[in-house]
Amino acid sequence: MHNADNDSLLNTPRRFLHGLMAEMPIATALLSINIVAFIVITALGTNVLGGRIEDYLRFGANFAPLTTDRAWWRLASSTLVHIGVLHLACNMWALWDCGRISERVFGGDLLLALYLYSAACAGCATLWWNTQAISTGASGAIFGLYGALLAHMTLRRCAIPVDIMNRMRISSGVFVTYSLFTGFAHAGVDNAAHLGGLAGGYAMGLVMSLPQRHANGLPRAVWAALLAALTLPAAALLAPESARIYRQAVTLEKESAAYSSEEARLSAEFQSIVEQTRNRKLNDADALRLLRTRILPAWNQAVERLANIEIDAKAPLRKDYDLLLRYATARRDLTKAIADYLETSEPAHEKLIARLRNDVERTRLEYQQRQKQ
Repeated sequence: MHNADNDSLLNTPRRFLHGLMAEMPIATALLSINIVAFIVITALGTNVLGGRIEDYLRFGANFAPLTTDRAWWRLASSTLVHIGVLHLACNMWALWDCGRISERVFGGDLLLALYLYSAACAGCATLWWNTQAISTGASGAIFGLYGALLAHMTLRRCAIPVDIMNRMRISSGVFVTYSLFTGFAHAGVDNAAHLGGLAGGYAMGLVMSLPQRHANGLPRAVWAALLAALTLPAAALLAPESARIYRQAVTLEKESAAYSSEEARLSAEFQSIVEQTRNRKLNDADALRLLRTRILPAWNQAVERLANIEIDAKAPLRKDYDLLLRYATARRDLTKAIADYLETSEPAHEKLIARLRNDVERTRLEYQQRQKQ
């Protein structure tokens, strides 16, 4: 492992450049793994220029409801998922640029630890910032490498030759500025991950750059492990709980589709009864019997199925659920009122039918408007 205290060659430009041209196994491996992962994901059906969100979730993108539901591995796997070849190319250029310097400065073992720690910090920042964001790509981890190099240069100003620093300052400035700008300009880019990775990398870089005499006799790797052991579990525990609400949303979407299908079936069957009654193929007694024995029981089951859905009171979809249940209940009650009118011919039922029709239409329009938002 590289020792920054005893290595006096780092500040020699010729030696440093020679080191950069030598083999950098960890930086090369990280680059290769990202490229191979992209090829595999593309070969499995994802568009090379950018595919569907569902595909990236399937391959391990970071999404709070899934990650916090005992899938913490997504903090690492998401770094291998890139949305299109341009996304990959930009990140791999930056990774190769700062990865070689980081491996020369910190050594291969610490580079790998730094990369993974920064990726985890970036992913946790996304979980905190926006539970609905879907985070992909290695940029958060790469920001961490830049943060670590910045921390190293803060503590050891002469550790990296000036011409290397100037070149890296330009390349890192371009990458960081472009990434942050696109993040603020485009909703799909995750700046929380960028900033989280940068902060995590800077903190880890400070630990890895401590002079050995200031580390109380412990190797810097031990201090780095302690930092990760303290911060990452705490970050996970503090992440907002979103898995439960997400599962409820998935259930509501599934049950809403099932209700829509059943509503269409019952509406068609009800309309068939009405048409047969008008054409005198059914008398009122037979129509009433069909309503009582076939239509109303099915409506009761549909409403009961919706009523059994569990949605938290403060869940974002609670209003949608309440409207859907109210609409289904009004549809069921309207059918019952029609059946009661056929049986009794009381004027009160006519008024009830008119009121329920208004309720059904008003609730339907309100629900549709919410779905468009």
